[in-house]
Amino acid sequence: METILFIETTKLGSSREALKVAARLGYRTVLLTERRSFIEQQDEFAEVAQMIHFEKLTEERIRTTINQLQEQGAIMKTIISFVDPFVSIAAQLANEYCGAQISVEALKIMEDKAATRKELKQHDATPNFEIIDLRDDWARLIHNGYKYPMIVKSALSKASKDVYVVENKIEMQKILKKLTKQDCHQKIILEEYLDGPQYLVEVLVRSEKSTIVAIVQQDITQNLKFIVTGYAVKLDVKDEFYQKLVQAVESIIKELKISNAACHLECRFVNGEWKLIEMNPRIAGGAMNRMIEEAFGIHLVGETIKLYLGIEPDLTRKFEKSIYTRYIIIGSCGYLLKVIGEQKAKAQPGVKEVSIKPGKGTIMMPALSMGHRYGYVIASGDTPEEAKTNAVNAANHIKFYLELL
Repeated sequence: METILFIETTKLGSSREALKVAARLGYRTVLLTERRSFIEQQDEFAEVAQMIHFEKLTEERIRTTINQLQEQGAIMKTIISFVDPFVSIAAQLANEYCGAQISVEALKIMEDKAATRKELKQHDATPNFEIIDLRDDWARLIHNGYKYPMIVKSALSKASKDVYVVENKIEMQKILKKLTKQDCHQKIILEEYLDGPQYLVEVLVRSEKSTIVAIVQQDITQNLKFIVTGYAVKLDVKDEFYQKLVQAVESIIKELKISNAACHLECRFVNGEWKLIEMNPRIAGGAMNRMIEEAFGIHLVGETIKLYLGIEPDLTRKFEKSIYTRYIIIGSCGYLLKVIGEQKAKAQPGVKEVSIKPGKGTIMMPALSMGHRYGYVIASGDTPEEAKTNAVNAANHIKFYLELL
């Protein structure tokens, strides 16, 4: 049977929606995962025809599994991943086994933030940066005359994990010691701190022609970390402000030679210029696919699967609606006892979707990464301001009751 092989997923969000889309399209879906909990919850994954667990997903094990599936009669149509760090591996295997023509090297570069910075070193959108090796005598860096605040992050960080704002030499020493203890072999990036509005840009590239599917303004809460707690899908992006962003994004796509792939970029507008914060070789996770679907009638995950299958994606906007998504974070640590207000939130004006992530007994904490956002509300409105008001008001009805640690 015609099969699509997925390498890893999350329980909710874009990667899970990809499995459901593939099943709806009539393909047999096979999922390879490192998450033992998914094996124990297979009845909750009705869209997955076969789930295979590995303690560690390696390229060798994936290749062996592909060969076994083919021997069992699977006709492999594509191999795909919407989850870091498996995007480039999936693309490489799709090229080899399915005749795809995906720009694997570009995906590999995007998976590594240090490689991205090096490749785009001369690009106007690249901020000042330095890449350090924790095995070196990094103590000298503390007294290197850096201008604070600055950003310190792991080259392999994702979802805001291991990304820090450092205000002074003492904090720099503390964070470098912490990162060294985690993994002294990792590359660390030191970057200038950029202050300005931040936008996420979703892009799909067919051959070498890029299409900007959505531009989304991000509202950021900065406590211990930078956590995006709000997303506003922009409808009117024809003025000079957005056109400069479009030009910067298209220039970066061209510089990296991206083709037949999806990616998203996060950029900040600083002193009249657009600067690249980071980029990733996939659609953004969480509610991004649903936001774009509600705003424009485009199912970006589905169109990405078409792209990987060699089918022309349809990125035509069916309509335009103001959409805002509010994510929920908390300020305490504890075991979840119960959640109230979900039904009230769903009943509020303009609400399109309410999603609550944790179940009873989950250990919850203040947001140290995007993974510590515990739910979201997507809402529409006649204006962008109304959409935001509707989403925020609905989210305020949701309360988490904890047994404090």
